[in-house]
Amino acid sequence: MVTRVEEGEAVAQGDEVVRALLVAMATLEDLVTVGHDSHVALSTLEGIAHELGGMDSGERRRFIEGLERIAAEETDRAAWIRGIPDALGLDR
Repeated sequence: MVTRVEEGEAVAQGDEVVRALLVAMATLEDLVTVGHDSHVALSTLEGIAHELGGMDSGERRRFIEGLERIAAEETDRAAWIRGIPDALGLDR
């Protein structure tokens, strides 16, 4: 569902939440990599995966569609963004 237009582009409802999740996941992955609070960061990523794993098929589809829209806009991070469902163990 498209809810508004920003700078001439349609923004789907919920994309802000997906963007916020991507920011959090990128930060947590960085923390895991550099070792600073890596256990806490990894536990948090596992918690995110667990919560998102509870989505029904429709919710999962909309989440992945949101990721695809954002990946299309952020081509430098597109591969990472598109890999999120697999990284979290979400069935497609």
